[in-house]
Amino acid sequence: MITQRMMIHYAMWSIRTGPELLFPRSARHFSSSCLCAKHNEDRFHEYSLHNGSLRKRLREGTPTIGAITMSYGDTDHVEMLGLLGYDFLWADSEHSSASPESIQRLILAAEGRGMPTIVRIGYGYQNIIGHVQKYLVSGAQGIILPQCESKADVLKIVDAVKFPPIGKRGLAAERWNAWGLGIEGDTMRDRLRKCNENSIIAVAIENRKGINALDEILEVEHLDFIFVAPMDLSVDLGYEGNFRHPEVTKTIEEIGNKITSKGRTAGMLAINSEDYVYWRERGFQVMCCWAQYLFLNGAKDFMKSTSDFEEKTDT
Repeated sequence: MITQRMMIHYAMWSIRTGPELLFPRSARHFSSSCLCAKHNEDRFHEYSLHNGSLRKRLREGTPTIGAITMSYGDTDHVEMLGLLGYDFLWADSEHSSASPESIQRLILAAEGRGMPTIVRIGYGYQNIIGHVQKYLVSGAQGIILPQCESKADVLKIVDAVKFPPIGKRGLAAERWNAWGLGIEGDTMRDRLRKCNENSIIAVAIENRKGINALDEILEVEHLDFIFVAPMDLSVDLGYEGNFRHPEVTKTIEEIGNKITSKGRTAGMLAINSEDYVYWRERGFQVMCCWAQYLFLNGAKDFMKSTSDFEEKTDT
């Protein structure tokens, strides 16, 4: 239901930004579904699965930057990341106590700022299609599987993310299809087809078992990118947490070379801008940073500069 308060909010938005944004991006499902006008139809497609621009970037190997967050209790930082131009939000449910309901709030915040969301599920949940689908129902455009160790693992995620005839995902009126509300010239069959075309599947290689299975993992047609997770990989290689150890770095480079040599897209973690440059120069196309590290790095730099200043002042 559209309340008086909501209409006042939209009117204030229009005054600040122009009449063409009377219904902002965060309200595009209502406007496109109920008004059925051409510009509203375009707005529905612009940032939804119908657009497909994120998957296109991933499949083409275009440099893409994602922001990882575990802070599911706060949505302001998600909006800020969207405004800053990050290409997608990586909402992490593996290293957090987040539920599909709390992840949904992050998705809506990102969506309102034109940033799509991919969710990393917990380890082992590839075996429970219904669990994976809860994040898709919440509005995630794709799923990242941690600790991928076989082709079979990937195929289970394909089953969960894609509709028949590709996968086994169940169809219902949900956020991704505007709850079945009609758009002129757009049927549920059209939306299902677009969802299969544009939904995203990614996996993380985090141990030697995954490395050994990489050739068969890369055979999966619907896999959009392979992320190398340096922290857990360092543990598996015996260098607990030291993901910059020469042996860990060498192993990551070898994994990346194998991925890109097959014409596939490789992803890597960037704790800072130096990491970004290092791994981009070695062919990794999808670079992901932790939102918490962005905060910590900025906070540490500020404290260091203020401490340096005060020390000079004292002398």
